[in-house]
Amino acid sequence: MGFETNRVAMWLRLFSFLVCINLTLCFLQEMTFYMEPDYGGNAFRFRTKEPDLTAYWPLWGEVKWLCGNGYWQGFGGTGYTDGSTFAYNSGGMTCTNTSVNSTMSMRFLGPLETTTPSVSIYSGSSYDPAGGTERIFTNLAANSFGFVPTYMALTGRSNWTGFINEDFSGNSTCFSTSELVAGISLEGIEIRSLVQGCNAIYESKYVDVDKVL
Repeated sequence: MGFETNRVAMWLRLFSFLVCINLTLCFLQEMTFYMEPDYGGNAFRFRTKEPDLTAYWPLWGEVKWLCGNGYWQGFGGTGYTDGSTFAYNSGGMTCTNTSVNSTMSMRFLGPLETTTPSVSIYSGSSYDPAGGTERIFTNLAANSFGFVPTYMALTGRSNWTGFINEDFSGNSTCFSTSELVAGISLEGIEIRSLVQGCNAIYESKYVDVDKVL
């Protein structure tokens, strides 16, 4: 009986240790808006991508404080269009005074869970590169995007190589990050296919995404 009790206690300690590690190394992307500064008044929290925030329009003018986790982008129009109203990128929960009264849609970049190795691409414009259509890839390779991406987001501290041609050939760029979520404008870089990882055989141009955040 004593042996079984000790074994259960050992597994519980191990489980607690692993949970602590997990909570330290990963987070879900979320955004909370408060009606008063310093966490005051009514609040509403998002963990979803919101293409149409019309229903929240009467409340936006009252927002005075937000707390966020992850990489979020707000837009002046529905469907992630009409220019950026705010951009928020944090590797942990941080809070700030802010106003979001012109925001009609918003989303976090990439998947909800940032430990997932992924690459996300966007069909934005020169003035709003992270807008438009978002495509998220978690497999080892991707092509046939349907558009030439204007922005890229990486999660899970993963590295990716982008090629100028759809058949994973031609000039390429290695994108590297040590962050759980990071993004970069692709201005001047044409990408039509992607593979996870970076390999010297591709003779790629190297871009440290963390240094251009």
